[in-house]
Amino acid sequence: MKKFQITSRSRHLRYVFFIDGQYSYEKLFKLICSNQKIWGGRHNPIIPVNENVISEKYIAILKYYDPDYIFYTKGIDPEIIKRLRIFNPCGYYNLDDDRRREDITGVDAFYLLSQFDTNSKIILSKGLWETKSILLDFYKLCFGIEADSWGSEIEIGKNYRQIILDINNFGSVNQILHQEKPFIINAGLSRRNLNTKILRNREYAHCDDLEIVVAKDKTSIADLFYYWNRLLYEGSIIIYVTVEELNLLSLDNFFGNILYDLSNKGTIRMVSMTLGKEEIDELITLKLNPIAFYSVFQYKDIQGFPFEILDDSGLFEVNYGESRTSQTLISEKDLFHIPKLSFTNKIEFHAQKYAIDLEITKGGDTFHNQIKFPLTTQASYIVKNVNCRINLRRHLTVIIHNQQNTSDTLEIQIPEFKYLLPQLICNPVIQGEAQRTKFVDIGLHDASNKLSAFIKSFKYKFSTIDDFFTDKFWVEIFKDLITNERVAGDSIFFDEIISKSKEAMKNIGIELGKKGDTQYNFENLELGLKETIKELCSYRVFLKGFKLKCSKCSSEFWYYLNDVNETVRCNGCLEYFELPIEPKFAYKINDMIKNNIFQSKTQPDGNLTVIRTLVHIYNNSRQSFSYMPQINLYDSSESKKPCTDIDIICLSDGQLIIGEAKHRSTAFSNDSNKCLNSLVEIAKSIHPDKIILSCYEDPNGKLEKAKKGLLHSFNNWEYQPEIETLLLEQPNDFNLGGSRYFYY
Repeated sequence: MKKFQITSRSRHLRYVFFIDGQYSYEKLFKLICSNQKIWGGRHNPIIPVNENVISEKYIAILKYYDPDYIFYTKGIDPEIIKRLRIFNPCGYYNLDDDRRREDITGVDAFYLLSQFDTNSKIILSKGLWETKSILLDFYKLCFGIEADSWGSEIEIGKNYRQIILDINNFGSVNQILHQEKPFIINAGLSRRNLNTKILRNREYAHCDDLEIVVAKDKTSIADLFYYWNRLLYEGSIIIYVTVEELNLLSLDNFFGNILYDLSNKGTIRMVSMTLGKEEIDELITLKLNPIAFYSVFQYKDIQGFPFEILDDSGLFEVNYGESRTSQTLISEKDLFHIPKLSFTNKIEFHAQKYAIDLEITKGGDTFHNQIKFPLTTQASYIVKNVNCRINLRRHLTVIIHNQQNTSDTLEIQIPEFKYLLPQLICNPVIQGEAQRTKFVDIGLHDASNKLSAFIKSFKYKFSTIDDFFTDKFWVEIFKDLITNERVAGDSIFFDEIISKSKEAMKNIGIELGKKGDTQYNFENLELGLKETIKELCSYRVFLKGFKLKCSKCSSEFWYYLNDVNETVRCNGCLEYFELPIEPKFAYKINDMIKNNIFQSKTQPDGNLTVIRTLVHIYNNSRQSFSYMPQINLYDSSESKKPCTDIDIICLSDGQLIIGEAKHRSTAFSNDSNKCLNSLVEIAKSIHPDKIILSCYEDPNGKLEKAKKGLLHSFNNWEYQPEIETLLLEQPNDFNLGGSRYFYY
């Protein structure tokens, strides 16, 4: 019975917004306010794009984010975003589309009130749309005070001490905020239970200071961009105000008290993208010092924003956000139970969404047991009837919609790589959209069946294959048994193995001594090699039998153990002869193993190159590894003839790797680089993460020339796979004298 462990963690949705320079102040202001009203929304990056160019500093920030959805304004070509190749969202959407199919939604931040005592005070508003005050925008942005509270907010907050703000007491809002000290709803709640990256910068991003962003007016959105993206870095509280709003606020001494409260009795940093130091200093002197004489105001230059990134350790995710839950599935197809959110039993009222990240571990395995997926996986084939994607950690992310996913469970079907592969080849998901390639089917051929049998014979132990086929002693024995022209030369006696091992050890300076004086003694060697032969026989690499000479015709042949009785039928004259007394075992190399190493007595087979390349990738995989033997690709469902093939195809830690393996690198240029051209065509269709070229022998540096040819083929193309070359390590004497030779 197969078991799978699923570790899940609920989190807020992650968005990234790309805004062109023509986007209006009013639209950006509305977008910011919308994000502050949803769980985690305060940390969704809003990125300026000027003439379809994204600043390198902002690109550096974006590399730390893994958004579920990406939005862009109509003045931006989405291809410039996709070419960054740092995202794998559910999709890309135009922010300017009317009544979009995918609205910017999330869980209402009001639900996070449940984390506070019911004695906490909250401000709700009623009918403030009647006021003509220009300060309403200030309070909406900085304190979450809306023109009118939603019915859902009133219902969720019914158990808390509510302060109703209406047109009659709006003029006293600063006094209320200072004396009552209500919880700042939107800006505060939307930053709780985070599962995101918070960046650090030692020089500019002070953690505890209050920052006041002062904008010259509403003709520029530069200060809004700073106000929003500043909290992508470590920071405490930041408020935004225009000069016009500050002039009005400075008439009220209670506003000075609010600043003192928010600053936690520390320094208040004054920043601006549209005002210079002299203008800020004048505002401090004339407007702020007279009403906040207990506070210290200081100008801070932020013209270099975005700041240089030290790291993303400003928030340790393990200490924040929703807790992880585990569930065991007893088969590949089962029901996954949706975990409840810690701060509410049910999200309702209007359309709301959140995400669940799923990590799957295969039970029973002790190594490489995580299941990870390529970014081109159609995730909806795995988790049914729900919107989902493969995140940048190569795990599943499921989007839960409260009005569509009304059940407490989701149907999940975990595919083996061989069942997932046809989708990756024929219908890969590229940048959130399923694409149809020219390939309609895949299949195995004779070489791949031989390779599968080879790996199966070693019980799928890649480390064991690596041990034997990098060990010069055993490789030389295998090679000699396959290629020598002696009668019955494909078998060997144990005494011969002992003799060869003693000679090999002498060549590297290992001399056998007396038992008890050194581990390098004959008795220990005999025991160790017997165990190794026993191991090779268990893998069916060696077959047990006898090398017997016919007493009738003097022909000598090797006979399999099960074919021998008291009398033996000669393979030459077909007459029977008696089995000799106490015949010695002779070990014959399995023809299946032989055929994966050599095509003929003189021609090496490419399968061993493929096998050792897979072993190399396996050894460099940290958490997961899956493979398929060589596959044929078909571009017609009616034709039985493949249009091309792939030598190497596997998953390493969720990365899809394809490649070509040749015994000699000169073969890469055969038929006018046919194999390389085919590899490029396949890669441009299915978008693997990596292409690998491997060989055993590399005369005249042909391997590196093949790599340069591949790189040239991807010039000026939006998709750039990683290209790796692998010159396989020649067998050596490193393990000679180790545990497979000396038992103790």
